[in-house]
Formats: sequence, structure tokens, C-alpha cells
Amino acid sequence: MIGLLITNTAFAGTDANNYPKETCQEIYQAIGTFLYLADVQWKEGNEQKAIFYSTASANYASIYQAVCKK
Repeated sequence: MIGLLITNTAFAGTDANNYPKETCQEIYQAIGTFLYLADVQWKEGNEQKAIFYSTASANYASIYQAVCKK
């Protein structure tokens, strides 16, 4: 069990393989879409939906930063 944990964490600091340019563009567009949807929902008073879309945008931004930024 301990060996498995050490193996899994040993690669935590290594660079992830970069995604293809097309995939990164789609992720980037999704970030903007989720931010737009969050703004619309916020302005309509739907706080829960706004938070949902904002969180999705943040998650996609983390993925983009990890595998698309060079």
C-alpha cells in the first residue's frame, strides 16, 4: 500500500503531456462560455447556477494551465 502511494506521488511534479492545439482551443473556449453563463445566471439572480458555471470555468482553467500552457 505504501509503495503505491509513493509511486503515485512521485509523478506529481512532472510535466503532463500537452494536449493537441485543437483540444486546448476547445478548452479555452469552454472557459469563456462557462464564465458567460455564470454572468448571465448571476444577473438573473440564480446564484447557485452562477456558482456552478463559475466553478466549471475555474476547473477548466486549471486543466488548461496544466496541459496547454507552454
